[in-house]
Amino acid sequence: MYDILLVDFSRRLCGELQQMLLRSKAQYTIANCVFSSAEALTALSERDFSLVMVHTERFDTAGLWLCNDIRKKSQIPILLMGGRDHFRFVRKALTYQVNDYLPYPVSPSSLLNSLHGLRSHLETDPAHKTSSFFKTPVQMNGKPMHSSHVIRIVKAYVRDHLSDEITLKKISDMLHFNCAYLGQKFKLEEKMSFNDYMLQQRMEKAQQLLSSTNLRIYEIAIEVGYKDIDWFYKKFKAYAGSSPNAYRRQKIHTA
Repeated sequence: MYDILLVDFSRRLCGELQQMLLRSKAQYTIANCVFSSAEALTALSERDFSLVMVHTERFDTAGLWLCNDIRKKSQIPILLMGGRDHFRFVRKALTYQVNDYLPYPVSPSSLLNSLHGLRSHLETDPAHKTSSFFKTPVQMNGKPMHSSHVIRIVKAYVRDHLSDEITLKKISDMLHFNCAYLGQKFKLEEKMSFNDYMLQQRMEKAQQLLSSTNLRIYEIAIEVGYKDIDWFYKKFKAYAGSSPNAYRRQKIHTA
């Protein structure tokens, strides 16, 4: 069982997340819930936790400073949730070596995927955490960063901007990285190219919208970043093996 310290600046999320984890029957439990940075640092000094989960909501600065304070003393995995300006928020969180970020509201599947993704860190022997966390550091704003942290921020940006025109060049410029270098790092970490990952995310989002909403096909195309409806039809059929309309009919009949 993995014990989680939840820092909930909103003072309303503890019960919701606890129930979410209980329903999932996963090996994670919220062992303590606190509502301020001071309480969080005290809790961390009094007992061992597997993970710190920080929900900032309207307290972005306080949440980021807490991450900074934790990092001065520990390499415990940190999962950050919330943030009003997602990309700027996550970019700042990266400098504090946050391990993952989820925009709020958080779905059960997103939460579990994040926790499962952190499992290698959760299962690390505490005595070796400092040496095992940061291998092959890269530089960002003059600070050493693990390459996987950079990839997390790229994925977070894609997740939050599927309806926009996204290019790796645009992201690399915002992060002050060489585009080719970032593309190589992404492929090494994710076992697929950035463009393949972006296509996967857009098509999965389109499938979800086709299955669960009454949006028109052109509205879904725009929602996942396609202004040319014919191009969306072509890419969707190549990915899913059927047209958007046929996919929707199939899901309705099998529901």
